[in-house]
Amino acid sequence: MGESESAAAPPVPAGLFARNATGLVRAVSPRSAYILNFIPGAPVQALGYGLFFAFALFPGGNFFVAGLLALPLTLAYAYSFGLLTSMIPRTGGDYVLVGRVLNPWLGLISSFCMTVANVLSVAFFGVVVLQLGLAPGLVGLGLIGNHPTLVHWGATVGSSLGWKWAIGTGLFVAGALIMAWGWRWTARLQAILLGIVMLSLFVGALVALFTTHGDFVSNFNHFAQPYTHNPDTYNTMLAKATKSGLNIHPAFSFLNTIPVIGIFASFGIYSYFSTFVGGELRFARTSKTANTMAVAGVSAIVVILIFAAIFLRTFGSAFMTAANGGAMPAQIGATPTYFFLIAASAGSTVLGVFLLIGYMLFFPLITYMAFLQPVRMIFAYAFDGILPKAFTNLSKKTRSPYIALIATVVLTEAVFAWAVNSSSIFVVVVYAVLIQLIAMALVGLAAVLVPWRRPELYRAGSTTRTLARIPVVTIAGAGSILAAIFIWVLYFHYAGFGLAVKSHFFVWVGATIGAAVIYYLVVKEVRRRQGVDLARVYAEIPPE
Repeated sequence: MGESESAAAPPVPAGLFARNATGLVRAVSPRSAYILNFIPGAPVQALGYGLFFAFALFPGGNFFVAGLLALPLTLAYAYSFGLLTSMIPRTGGDYVLVGRVLNPWLGLISSFCMTVANVLSVAFFGVVVLQLGLAPGLVGLGLIGNHPTLVHWGATVGSSLGWKWAIGTGLFVAGALIMAWGWRWTARLQAILLGIVMLSLFVGALVALFTTHGDFVSNFNHFAQPYTHNPDTYNTMLAKATKSGLNIHPAFSFLNTIPVIGIFASFGIYSYFSTFVGGELRFARTSKTANTMAVAGVSAIVVILIFAAIFLRTFGSAFMTAANGGAMPAQIGATPTYFFLIAASAGSTVLGVFLLIGYMLFFPLITYMAFLQPVRMIFAYAFDGILPKAFTNLSKKTRSPYIALIATVVLTEAVFAWAVNSSSIFVVVVYAVLIQLIAMALVGLAAVLVPWRRPELYRAGSTTRTLARIPVVTIAGAGSILAAIFIWVLYFHYAGFGLAVKSHFFVWVGATIGAAVIYYLVVKEVRRRQGVDLARVYAEIPPE
């Protein structure tokens, strides 16, 4: 990231929270901020688990149209968070934005929802890294290179609860260690890891680009024949899918394109993570704050569409529909991920290893990203006096927030226990998306009202532009609220998203909101007895 990236801030008076906490106020460069906002929508997760399942779940849905229609959702959230962050460039993200613009208890509700969603997401990553990554990856490599030991390892890892715990916990530790290095090394490491991840995806796409569909069919049949004893496994899979009632050649359906927007939204609407380090952005009070978020979100979706088009040209949409619809031969036993299919077609174990490593490295990267929010939230809580100051303790060598990190990992482990035993791993991520949308809608509400509730903040932001006399930030906020409602309706309406027992989900929502309200009331009373009026604390913007 360069020496300027890690330059220490000058000494400041004791008591200024963010400077004492990180020592890197305004040290996050535009490039680092772009990476922070790009990682949540990085294409490997959409292409590795999610997008291609839509072919079987929603036949006739067009992912190109869905991707383009998802762009306004991404932009609405990017500009809601980004413009508000330029008005209140402080560590803490949605907690500070909502709490200062609306009121403190809504700020607590927002941050509790955001934290629960991020912890659920990390728990999901802890499961999926094994079930859709390492386990089938080992099986695939074993089949490609004819290594029975790897096949056995893959089967063992995929079926063992102990391995799930060990690998998931290892992932959480890896994500925490990335942050524990301190920002100077964290910024470099996140760039290096993302570079390797994207390079592996680019290499896979390059191989696919120079492989015709006919060559892939021939190569796949050649790979599969020793295991299926069938010279035309490819077309047998298509026939099996058709016989089971799956439409592998559907006509375009706009109705089935709509839920695919929800799939894109599950990956592509979170390009606002630099808001959690708002006080550390060099360009915090400029329009770059929102524009960087918008560019990161849009570019992530565009890259997904480009790579998906390349892979579909090679594999064939009918094949991907059949493979993701249950027609993959049991003798092969590997999930139809892009890295497995490319390596199987090329017949190269070396390529398979490289593609798998690139895919696997995404998970500690996204885990570190998800940890960013609760850690920064804990700092903001402590600065506002609703958590003990001890939570801001830093390691002497790297100046990393080790107590906040430990608390985050422990909380994640507790939720991971539920995720491991969940009947469907996708229920975990559905809960995460829907609960996080509550916080995102509250930020949208703050964006709608900020010109009138906090006019002094609005005037101090990066723009006061209007459209038809309506502030741009208000338009973005309204779009955020409508987007949240739209995605909620999709997830509840379409059974394919796996929200079968809705009452269980509302238990999570009720518990999260209830815990936030109770926490605020208890802390407010405790602080009142100590002679501190929290209302006055929340009436001010914290120094940074």
